[in-house]
Amino acid sequence: MTEHLNVETLMESARGATGLSDFGNDWFLAPLRRLVDDVNRDAGLVSPESSAGARIQGALVDRLQLEQYFKDHPTAAAERIDLACAIIGLPRTGSTMVHRLLAASPKLTALWWWETAFPFPLPGEAMDDPAPRQEAAKGMVDWLLSEWPDFESIDPMDSMAINEEVVLLDRTFLSTTYDSMMPIHAYGHWQAEQDHEPAIRDLYRFMQVIQHQRVARGETRRPWVFKTPHYVMGALAGLLKVWPEVKLVMTHRDVGDVLPSYCSMCASLSVNSSTSYRKEMQGAHWTKRFREGLDRLAAIRDTLPAGQVIDIAYPDTVTDPQGTGERLLRGLGLAPDADDRLAMQQTIAVNAREARPKHKYAAADFGLTPEGIAADFADYHKKYLG
Repeated sequence: MTEHLNVETLMESARGATGLSDFGNDWFLAPLRRLVDDVNRDAGLVSPESSAGARIQGALVDRLQLEQYFKDHPTAAAERIDLACAIIGLPRTGSTMVHRLLAASPKLTALWWWETAFPFPLPGEAMDDPAPRQEAAKGMVDWLLSEWPDFESIDPMDSMAINEEVVLLDRTFLSTTYDSMMPIHAYGHWQAEQDHEPAIRDLYRFMQVIQHQRVARGETRRPWVFKTPHYVMGALAGLLKVWPEVKLVMTHRDVGDVLPSYCSMCASLSVNSSTSYRKEMQGAHWTKRFREGLDRLAAIRDTLPAGQVIDIAYPDTVTDPQGTGERLLRGLGLAPDADDRLAMQQTIAVNAREARPKHKYAAADFGLTPEGIAADFADYHKKYLG
């Protein structure tokens, strides 16, 4: 008999692991219950407790720690999170390079991978020395790459590099991460239709905690650069409720080059852990998710002032990353200087695609054809790619 997850058991385990009991505002219970129900019904996990169960319990532990942090450090609630921009393109559109270019600027900052994995100091850790978490994150990356050895060819993973804030949003149980890692398609469509404002407000509180720690280490407050495809896949309206005037950077690429690649990434995360995962069904799922996301984005863009969205074509990030980064800085109202240019040059050198193994996949494996993708996204291609 397949072992099933239970919300109350997971919550009690989190309480036991921390000795804490205050989860704060219980708005998250509805998405948590929906996620657990869909995992139990559809995910077909070989070991639910060690995969989704461990991830969910870890998220619950962090929710308890979030509440406790503000009790222990009340001044964290006064931290203002200034958001320079959010990069909102579909996955595999060059958004990672754009993220790293902007975050390289001494004028801006972004989340470190180790911060998203371990947002709270470990027991016994000094406030001004996060080395224990950095070492734990390095161990986690090593483990992840041993579990998914082909992932290095798909997406760069480095505990000391920058990362997406969607990892923090996983703690809200409204996140595209979950249907990317498990065949829970109904959950993916459901979460995309929810009101994400409570999740983004929780993200704001996680960011206050992280910024409070940085300031305690003597770092200067700087505007943040966010980046995750989760915005176009469901959370953009919520983001704009919390940061209504934030600049949005939309990266664009032919979906024929994007969709099979993303399906391949999801397959690498799912194929060995699920008995119900079917590669040939993934193309239809992500085609629908991408199309619905782009339709929602188009409706939102119609309501925004001119200039709030900056569009970036993928070829520009490949042929002229330096110029693209400088153009974006100017679009954010920041004048590129010598320090920015040097930092970007160093980032470009470090992130050369040739340094990583080649990502191999075939569209047909996921029930996709180039002709079908071109037809499904013809309007998007015409509008943004000419």
